[in-house]
Amino acid sequence: MIRYLKTLWQEARRRDRRRRDRSSGFTMLEIMIVIAIIAALGAGVGVVVFQNFKKAQVKIAKQRVTEVMSGVTQYMIDNNSCPRGMEDLIAQKYVSKQGAKDPWGKDFILRCPGQKDPESADISSTGPDKQEGTADDIKSWE
Repeated sequence: MIRYLKTLWQEARRRDRRRRDRSSGFTMLEIMIVIAIIAALGAGVGVVVFQNFKKAQVKIAKQRVTEVMSGVTQYMIDNNSCPRGMEDLIAQKYVSKQGAKDPWGKDFILRCPGQKDPESADISSTGPDKQEGTADDIKSWE
């Protein structure tokens, strides 16, 4: 009887071990589903981050236009004349070299005296499309 119970117990252990061996790990399908879910979430986050990045670039450009305008005003007070270009502002340290460029890597456009503001200067950026005169331009007079 003891021998019979021992045999049943050993058989049950073997069955449990086989069941555990078969069920351990993940199938390829399960791994691919998880990867697909992660990729979909990543794509969704990427779209949101990219849109916010574009908005941030526009905000930075507006801030830099204000900084350049401030530099032009200070230059005009100190020298009683308009700067000939961004080079004058950079050379005399009214504007940093980095501050003279918009977030898209182009120099700000400086007109002094300005067409919109003859008493001061007009400063503009070509915006994300890098073409002057389009709707996405960032201007000091708007």
